[in-house]
Amino acid sequence: MSSHLTIKVCGLNSVDDTSLKSMLKLAADLLHNDWKITEQDGADLYIYSLDTDDGKSAWNQHNKGLSAILTNQDKLDESADIILKKPLRTKNFSDALNAIADKRQFLDQASQVAKIKLDSHSDQAGTDNKQRPKKTSFLSSLSSSISKRLTTKKIPAHDLPSLNFQLPEQSATPPNTITDPELLEQWLSQLPENDNDKIISAILGNLTPLNRAQIPVNTRLTLLDIYRRPISKLVFDRDMNTIKREMSSPAEFLKAVNALSLLLAELATGYKTIINESYLNGLRPSSSDIFLIAINRAAELISLSILYAYRYYRSAPVDALKDLNQLYIYCESSKTLHKTVSTKNSATHHSFHHFYCQILLTGIADPYSLEKYDVFRLYKLMENMADKVEISPITSKQIEATRDFLMTACFCIDCAEGHIPVALSKTPVEKRALPQIRLLHTQTVLQDIEHILQNANATSAKSAYNLDNQLLKKIIPQLDASYERKYLRLPSVQNRQISLADGVSAIHNCLSNENIEEAYHWIVRNQGSGGMMVSCTNMTMPSLNIGGFMGIFEQNMQTSLATVRWLHIENNDTIHIGLEIHQGHPTAVTFTPDGSTEIFQGLLLPEIEDIKQPATLIVDKGIYSANRVLRIKQEQEIYTISADTLIENTLNYEQFSFKIKSGS
Repeated sequence: MSSHLTIKVCGLNSVDDTSLKSMLKLAADLLHNDWKITEQDGADLYIYSLDTDDGKSAWNQHNKGLSAILTNQDKLDESADIILKKPLRTKNFSDALNAIADKRQFLDQASQVAKIKLDSHSDQAGTDNKQRPKKTSFLSSLSSSISKRLTTKKIPAHDLPSLNFQLPEQSATPPNTITDPELLEQWLSQLPENDNDKIISAILGNLTPLNRAQIPVNTRLTLLDIYRRPISKLVFDRDMNTIKREMSSPAEFLKAVNALSLLLAELATGYKTIINESYLNGLRPSSSDIFLIAINRAAELISLSILYAYRYYRSAPVDALKDLNQLYIYCESSKTLHKTVSTKNSATHHSFHHFYCQILLTGIADPYSLEKYDVFRLYKLMENMADKVEISPITSKQIEATRDFLMTACFCIDCAEGHIPVALSKTPVEKRALPQIRLLHTQTVLQDIEHILQNANATSAKSAYNLDNQLLKKIIPQLDASYERKYLRLPSVQNRQISLADGVSAIHNCLSNENIEEAYHWIVRNQGSGGMMVSCTNMTMPSLNIGGFMGIFEQNMQTSLATVRWLHIENNDTIHIGLEIHQGHPTAVTFTPDGSTEIFQGLLLPEIEDIKQPATLIVDKGIYSANRVLRIKQEQEIYTISADTLIENTLNYEQFSFKIKSGS
């Protein structure tokens, strides 16, 4: 944690006071700063209760510091920096305090910025005043802008669809943030390198108040485009600190992921604010460059926010896909789907259609079943194919289609909702007939992929095993809408609980010690002959990975082994994973490689006649080599084996058959 910040409570009753102090302790791991309650004036945050006379009196007299009101009311006539809704919840409370900390930091930065600006221009002030007319002050410009809004009645274009975004309220008060583009460039250049946490926090502290201020659209667009460059870079930056925290400190890792997600959402909000103002003023993107630039930028940023969520197997941010879908309908009606724009100060090199199709193709390809970082590779591959995708209104023939060949490579987009397109064959006929349905065709993408793979095979055997080509092979069934589940899902007994141990070592320890201290509790949602879907809400567990090796422990049942085939984390932090279960039940063994004294852990699976698989040994990555001799200890029995055929070779385990050496 960084600096210490203080809270002074004013007029809270004993129950609220105790609750607040307790919540401060519970939220400690989620806070960016140390917060302490003080009795002294000059606190960083004053929390008032309007339920007591003392609280009301203190609120009426407050005139300094950042303020919060603790209340159980949904609407208040009073205005504070933060409204704390009772009963307090850990996440909401920590988010509120982090927002206050960012604003506190921003206020300090704003003072420094003002000083920098004053120092840099003071020497030329007299000369400038004589040689040129005074510039209109920001406040005068703002007043003029507000006056125009009040005196000029404009309404959205009547022949274009409506737009409806969830945007923060704006204040006419001059914003406590940098509004000078030159100064913003200078400030960004001074941010610490190689410390993404500080970069994100600093930018968020400046960008958030900008989105809640009334400023001219030209200025807003210029500032947002300056922020866009470093923020977009952060998405694809493999920040080593974040990677390390993913394994060592899940709570800190989650905090870092959420911070960048929030930053992407704020930048998208800035562009949506320009869209909304242009729309309300009756402008058209076909004739307004700023309007069209904002639409294309919003599509890019919303797509990046969805991509970043996919990278960590999370659901798309709330309303992200819904916003893209309504913008699609708007651009379709205004005939700007494929338009780019270039002005003196800004340019969009890709159209709305490009960003829209790029992220939809990525979503259709099922990012929740891809290994780490493959989603970025997939998004990049789809960049070269997005402009070839066709989206069209659905025809009566397609609505009534029943033959599989008519529905191959066709997906329904419900533009009134916020979901990834669904295969036409899996969309009910009555839904296909809705006016907001559009059909996305992936035939050209599949043709491109086929061409790439054919060229790779013709070039060399190595090209066929190129990582990009292997990824393209994997997603073909999803893109042609022919993917079918391997196992039929059957509902599970309600609240059936199991425990999962992750990795060979954890499974071995649970088996040999006959307890499951290293395992986490899950609920089985459904199960088939070869797999199961399980869920939990424990976000403090170490990171899970596609291909991860699991031990399944259930009361009165033999231990089973499984591999993680897909992983999905909802926005409420509920985790779902799909497990493919291995046949056979493992025994914990230890072994020593020939010529070594180091003892390793392993899992022995007996011979499985049904699949004609001999007895196998499962070990951590790096143990197997052909004919390697290992001395095995199984309970009280000791014998020597020779490694035979490698059966599985994943990122974190190896499975191979073996031969028992005679005389051992």
